Amino acid sequence: MSDSKQITGLILAGGQGRRMGGVDKGLQMFRGKRLIDHVYERLAPQVGGIIINANQNQDAYKTFGVRVVSDAIGNFAGPLAGLHAGLSVSRRPYLATAPCDSPFLPEDLVARLLARLEESGAELAVAKTGGWPQPVFCLVRRGVLEHLTNFLKGGGRKVDAWYASLAVVEVNFDDQAEAFSNINTFEELASLEKATTAERTPAETGARATQATGAAAAAAVERLSQAPDVAPVGVVAGDAPARAVSRDALARVLSCVDDYDPNALKVEKAREVVRSLLVPVATNEKVAVRAALGRVLGEDIISTLDVPAHDNSAMDGYALRHADLNAAGETELRLAGSALAGRQFAGKLGTRECVRIMTGAVMPAGADTVVIQEIVQIEDNKIRIPAGQKKGQNRRLAGEDLAAGKPVLKAGQPVGPAELGLIASLGLAEVTVRRRLRVAFFSTGDELASVGSVLKPGEVYDSNRYTLYGMLSRLGCDVIDMGVVRDDPASLERALQAAAADADAIITSGGVSVGEADFIRELLGKLGEVVFWKIAMKPGRPMAFGRIAHAGNEAHFFGLPGNPVAVMVTFYQFVREALLVLSGRTGDCALPLLQVPCTASIKKSPGRTEFQRGLLARDARGQWSVAPTGAQGSGVLRSMAEADCFIVLEHERGSVNPGDLVQVQLFDGLV
Repeated sequence: MSDSKQITGLILAGGQGRRMGGVDKGLQMFRGKRLIDHVYERLAPQVGGIIINANQNQDAYKTFGVRVVSDAIGNFAGPLAGLHAGLSVSRRPYLATAPCDSPFLPEDLVARLLARLEESGAELAVAKTGGWPQPVFCLVRRGVLEHLTNFLKGGGRKVDAWYASLAVVEVNFDDQAEAFSNINTFEELASLEKATTAERTPAETGARATQATGAAAAAAVERLSQAPDVAPVGVVAGDAPARAVSRDALARVLSCVDDYDPNALKVEKAREVVRSLLVPVATNEKVAVRAALGRVLGEDIISTLDVPAHDNSAMDGYALRHADLNAAGETELRLAGSALAGRQFAGKLGTRECVRIMTGAVMPAGADTVVIQEIVQIEDNKIRIPAGQKKGQNRRLAGEDLAAGKPVLKAGQPVGPAELGLIASLGLAEVTVRRRLRVAFFSTGDELASVGSVLKPGEVYDSNRYTLYGMLSRLGCDVIDMGVVRDDPASLERALQAAAADADAIITSGGVSVGEADFIRELLGKLGEVVFWKIAMKPGRPMAFGRIAHAGNEAHFFGLPGNPVAVMVTFYQFVREALLVLSGRTGDCALPLLQVPCTASIKKSPGRTEFQRGLLARDARGQWSVAPTGAQGSGVLRSMAEADCFIVLEHERGSVNPGDLVQVQLFDGLV
């Protein structure tokens, strides 16, 4: 019998949880842990490795440190699509499946399935209780992948229909029938929770009470999203289920952030709060390789071949056997033929023979070294090689760039020109990426006029929407321009509701200060949650962040100031990073900071972070320095056009003297 190292375990967590109102079942709490935690703990000891199939909330499932794959089909196509995803990436001979909502999984499930599978010679073994098969508890040979692929391509989705086309053996588990109970509704979850309360240990009982009190706000939110006072809101525009954090839960999250003050939050603390409440989109789609430029990878890309496929020459020269070279002095070898890129040498090197070879050509059989053509002497068909050649020089080994079966690019990685070439080198015509983030934006204010119109007294042209459009387009978002909304509560409410129904994020400019006509903050409290509304920074102090729910959907809200420069500053300091995280990007999305000397004095008082517009310069010695661009008013948009960086003056810092080191953020690639 094969041992467990030959088996991959696949936890199926790719469903929509319709009977639970569209929540992710695997992440629901049961006996102090998520449902999938119970399944993982029972399945992992039975197999050689675990894969999780999930079509939403992949980051939450990645906390196990295992591979998380989504369906290639999309639209939550069912367990067969999940099985196909697991088989496509697994490299072990067998794959065992179990659903994420079965916390009582038999501890001998895989061993019993494997014993009957090998005994019978069938292609698939499935558990059976009470005379009925349990189709999502199965063990399958990896060789059925092509058969399953064709079944799905033909439109097949039913598990029993696919099983009927295979050699299947059923394995009786009547002795553990209760172990196959799964949880489909909140009522079932509550009933089983109540039934098992008496069996809990004190540690399990206290786990729920401490989940929201972690030191890091991000970890607290992840745990809070599973807490009982977090009610499901629904599905955001057909995507992962959004969840509305209750006021009490939100308060606990914010209590994890030192110095939280909604009236004047420090810049770094504001970033921490924003990051802690972000849930990336989870829906993937397949696109042609060229269309993937600027997108975010939805799943790992595994190399299907060695690149290069063969040992080949890194230089133009002569391929030979190093053992034929004299230890001292020249070596004379006979020229046996040539090897060109795309046309290899057909024979095998004999003793003291060499082959003329071009860059990229396959190394001849028996050759292990390439001597560059510039240092050899040629006479008829004789080649003289000088001493001092190293074994293996100028040779590229098969798989040196990419090895078959190894991950090449990771899910969450942005696709740039280099990534495009790397993907193409694997022969892939399509790539799985996260769907584009949908962002709705509008300006607020009765004083705003459309470009092209004649200004009336007191009016200004609405430039902020054009600036926002440019910044959002640079990030690759699907933008929803909702125009200008007047300073009227009913109009603003309708606009916010419409935006929340269609978008993942909403951005407004204007309407977040303390003027009589600034209704945004009040509407946030009515339609969702306002987390903070002022930041200790200049420019951009009146900035609101929260969430808005409507029609079963929920969107993150960023209320930016109305002044043009403040719009750009707050966007790049808060919104840009948040949108990248929401789009599925992993790693550090923050803008890098560099240190250079400042050539001018800058007045500043401690107690807020300031973002001055600056201009970098390099002197004759190649040393960089920065100077402010002049007028720094938040309404002077020209200062952004003239500058090439932000001069970032920290919260506690005072005035800057000429020659002092300051931090800068480069505009290159941003504005």
